[in-house]
This record gives sequence, structure tokens and C-alpha cells, in this order.
Amino acid sequence: MLGVGGRVSMVPAMSSSSSRPDDPPATVEQLAAAMAALGLYTGHNTPEEHAEEAERLGGRDVYRLRLANALLGGVQIEALLGETRSVTDEQRAAAHREQLLIAGVVEDPAKLLEFLRWQTLRVAGPLREIAQNDQVGPIPLAAAHTAEGLQRLLGVCAAGQDLTTIDALPGELDAAREALTTAITNIDILRNLVATVSRL
Repeated sequence: MLGVGGRVSMVPAMSSSSSRPDDPPATVEQLAAAMAALGLYTGHNTPEEHAEEAERLGGRDVYRLRLANALLGGVQIEALLGETRSVTDEQRAAAHREQLLIAGVVEDPAKLLEFLRWQTLRVAGPLREIAQNDQVGPIPLAAAHTAEGLQRLLGVCAAGQDLTTIDALPGELDAAREALTTAITNIDILRNLVATVSRL
């Protein structure tokens, strides 16, 4: 069962201007220590150990990025496990706000939108990989295109009234519309198939 628009385009991640400029990035030693506290790091957290791994992976920046994302995965699982049925919607929303507070994006709508766009890109990546398989059917394709359309719209929202980017807005809006239209087309493919089966 095939969908349409299987190729979902890559879009650059958010710029560094959306980060907290006054905070230096965590060191690899700090990241490793945080992972160790969660039981996710079993090394010795020595400079020599980190230097060897950085060389193996292609540099210290690449290594730091890998550590940060590994830590993020472990923390996300903890957050997921914490969202039990005993937690109310209000408590869940307050907990979700904590990540925005620690990211330093609550007070600035443009930074908040860019942060949300970055999170959407992280969802879109795995969906994009799934969508490359011609056999996955229309719904994963629809999800991938929806994620692309959403992140493009968030980018437009973040741009706001910045006149230096106004020339790019029509193209971004057109790309968002195309992605979302393709998503709807793929949804309709499955809806029509289900309706056909139901009539049999």
C-alpha cells in the first residue's frame, strides 16, 4: 500500500540564536556525570577516555553532541515514566513548562517558537526515515509531511515581523501548504481504502 510524496525534504535546524547566550555549554565530563547519575554511563569519565572517544567519532563537538543526545534520551524516558495516571492535566502542563524554563525560552515568543520548531524537527527526522520505505503505506507518509509542514509554519511564526526575512515567507508558506496538502492526500488514500473494504 503506497502513499504519495514519499520524499520529505530536509530543513535546517534552529539557529544558535535561540539558545541561552549567557550559559556556556556543558562539558563532556558534566554530560557523562549526568548520564552516570541515571545509570547510563559506565566509563571512568576521564579526559583520556573522552579524548579517545572524540577522536573515534570525528571530533570533540561531535562527541559532545552525541553525549548530550544520549542524555536527552534517558531524561525523556524518565519524563515519560513520570506521566502516570495519577498526574492531572494541570500538573502535567506545569511539568512540561519546566523544560521551557530551563531552556530559557519562556520570556521570548520568538525563541519559544524556534525551540518548538527544533523539537518538531526531532520528530520529523525518524518519520522521514520511515517514509523513505515505499512499503510503509500512506499514514507514516502523512505523519512525516505533517511534521514538515508544522515545523515550517513554526519557523514562519518565529520570523514574525522581521522584515529581513519577509522575502522568504512566501516560499516557506508554499512549502508548508504543499507538505500539509500531501499529508491530507495520503490520509484520504487510507480513508478511501477503508471505505471500500467496509462496503465489501
